[in-house]
Amino acid sequence: MRRKTSVLFLGPCRKFDPATDKPFPAFSPSSRSGKFLRGAIEAAGLPKTVSISFDNVIPRALFDKQGRERYPSCAELVDELERHELWRLGDSDVVIGLSSIVGDALIRVKNTRSAAGEKSGPRLVRLEHPSFIMRRPLRERTDYIKRLGDCIDSMARRASMARSAAT
Repeated sequence: MRRKTSVLFLGPCRKFDPATDKPFPAFSPSSRSGKFLRGAIEAAGLPKTVSISFDNVIPRALFDKQGRERYPSCAELVDELERHELWRLGDSDVVIGLSSIVGDALIRVKNTRSAAGEKSGPRLVRLEHPSFIMRRPLRERTDYIKRLGDCIDSMARRASMARSAAT
């Protein structure tokens, strides 16, 4: 039996849920961006050879000195990414960094790991965060769903070809 390609959608940090006084789970089906992302994935259609998971680089909500929720810096993301479990994923797996800052942090850490001699690890892809796309015109939201589907499909195809070549 062939191993499924893991696709990990990675956001910057958890968002605070004021109703429960706890952070939402990563891209929760009850959060606005989680609903949008999960709907986009469903609309894109997934090959049966792909398994999807969701996580955030920073597993907690971040707050500034005034108690307002804040976005993490690239340096904070890099610090957390160096210890993140995503580096245990294989060469045929994919991590989709959702936002430019997550994409930048992923590339920095991957380059550091590569310079240290570590050549394995998942493929890295960068897409816009769902909360950004949700505020864009319909045409851009539709294009996002298509790009998401194309990305997953091409990565799954590449992984399948690589596994076939290895056997």
